[in-house]
Amino acid sequence: MINTKIIVTYGPSISSELVLKRVLGYADIMRINFSHGDKKEWLSAVKKVRSCAKQIKKGIALFADLPGPKVRVEKMAAPIILKKGQMITFCCDGGKDTIAVSYKGFHLDAKKGAVIEIGDGDARLHIKQIKGKKVIARALEDGKISSKKGVSMLGVSMRLQSPTPTDMELAKFASKNGFDFVGMSFVNSAKGIRTLRGSNKEIKIIAKIERQEAIRKIEEITNAADVVMVARGDLAEEVSIERIPEVQRKIIEVTRRAGKPVIVATQLLTSMMNNPTPTRAEVNDIASAVGSGVDCLMLSDETTVGRYPEEAVKFLVRTIRAAESAMIYSRDERNSDVTTLRGGIALAAVGLADSYKADCIFIPTKAGTTAKIISMLRPNTQAIALVADHKVGRELAIHYGIRTSTIKRYKNMEEMLKIVKEVAAKNGVKKYIIVSGSPNKPGSTDTLKYIEA
Repeated sequence: MINTKIIVTYGPSISSELVLKRVLGYADIMRINFSHGDKKEWLSAVKKVRSCAKQIKKGIALFADLPGPKVRVEKMAAPIILKKGQMITFCCDGGKDTIAVSYKGFHLDAKKGAVIEIGDGDARLHIKQIKGKKVIARALEDGKISSKKGVSMLGVSMRLQSPTPTDMELAKFASKNGFDFVGMSFVNSAKGIRTLRGSNKEIKIIAKIERQEAIRKIEEITNAADVVMVARGDLAEEVSIERIPEVQRKIIEVTRRAGKPVIVATQLLTSMMNNPTPTRAEVNDIASAVGSGVDCLMLSDETTVGRYPEEAVKFLVRTIRAAESAMIYSRDERNSDVTTLRGGIALAAVGLADSYKADCIFIPTKAGTTAKIISMLRPNTQAIALVADHKVGRELAIHYGIRTSTIKRYKNMEEMLKIVKEVAAKNGVKKYIIVSGSPNKPGSTDTLKYIEA
């Protein structure tokens, strides 16, 4: 059993029922990328994921990744094959001999000397001149520009507003269809997160950090969001690539200090799209992220279009397990800045588990809050949240070290203790700690019990 959670992305590579069941056996959360496909396809994917998860008797959370205000090349009659030194004109309105882009303020944000990147490095052009709405650039090397490819300006934060009206509509769609999380792309302020949450108060928001402005406002964004993601793909287009490790460390530190879950995503095992084994550098990257205390690691292209999706997930698990085997959290390393009784009880439970070498911490919980606090404290002992509500169990899927067991509702402490005893026996647990409160009073965590069978 590993503590770091795994997110995989749905796509053609895992769409067969056989492969999907195998991949879900290792995963905690399934991401469906709303930048591709349509509602019919997304609902079909959801139906298949739920069916396969039920067959393997595993709860899988669903994560809808909203498209956000991505700048793209508009539809072209045919791709342009670039030659080094070739001059190209971009314009938001299109026109003769120009490449049309989807963002109306492209020329306003463009800066002479900046580099335009098309797609994932399909083409790179150096901006030489800005004339009205026209941005004129020279190709830095041979390349290709084609329809619907993403457009970014390295080192330039474009003033795109997030969430878009489309994001708002798709967030409602996700909430209506049972998604547990929505990913907000190109977040630039806490205000945007509050706007998205306005009509979807139940759904949990993952703030994807992809802009320099978001890095500058990371504290306020973290406080407003439910989860934070280090989205290294688009982030690398905003900051120089050699700064990604530094920025990643900063985001993880701030997020953990705030007690929020943090995800690291993009190019964890890119080489495994075409090879059955990873590179040493990829294994080291994953181990480094685990060592920094992330809650989740996410696979994207590896499971959507890669040739070895199952192998990629297996290697991710193997690497996490090896990294975690050398990790023991001390009291000084824990986020122990707790100011509530519930927080104090959770901290005492984690410390007691260390001192008495308990096999497990059981957390009977109605809303999952105490389990989230214990996750924040990074227990060295396995922690199992006992939940009657499947939705609460799925929301806990993103939190480090918390596994869930679904139980029937109980009316009093006596019934609760009986249920815990049964779950402990089922899991072969002899020495355990129970963190609980009044069954009929959510948020009342005030009891700590140590039991040795």
